[in-house]
Amino acid sequence: MYKLKKEDFGNLTNKKYLLDTCIWRDFYEDRFSKINRPLGKYAHDLFMKIIKNKNKIYFSDIIIRELRKDYSEQDINEMLTIFFMNGVLIRINISGEEHFESKKLSKERNLPYADCLIAIQARNYDAILVSQDTHIINDLKDIVGCVRPEKI
Repeated sequence: MYKLKKEDFGNLTNKKYLLDTCIWRDFYEDRFSKINRPLGKYAHDLFMKIIKNKNKIYFSDIIIRELRKDYSEQDINEMLTIFFMNGVLIRINISGEEHFESKKLSKERNLPYADCLIAIQARNYDAILVSQDTHIINDLKDIVGCVRPEKI
């Protein structure tokens, strides 16, 4: 099992994050959980910390594909533009190896392909995976450490 270490959070500069699609949605929609946790505020606060500390957010086409299920191209561009303009957003490619490993992991664990790919990419790019999804936090913890945005 991969464990996030205390030093992963001590120095907030030079950090790399890979954000699950739910974090983007929480931010854009200012969502609340079923038990009224302010998910949108947690996401907003994380994004502001990332910009302030000049950290990096990695994303790949899998995030865009997932966002397209609920948003128009214009909405997605609005969502991403502020982070591109601040120099914190970095697009990464999906390698063939990552694709095949994600397909295999998805099948073996009966988890969504996209979630497996996001975890594998976070591991490969030495990024902190941020999600609110319990199945990512619990079922992929041997692949990469994952943390909720309010814990950063």
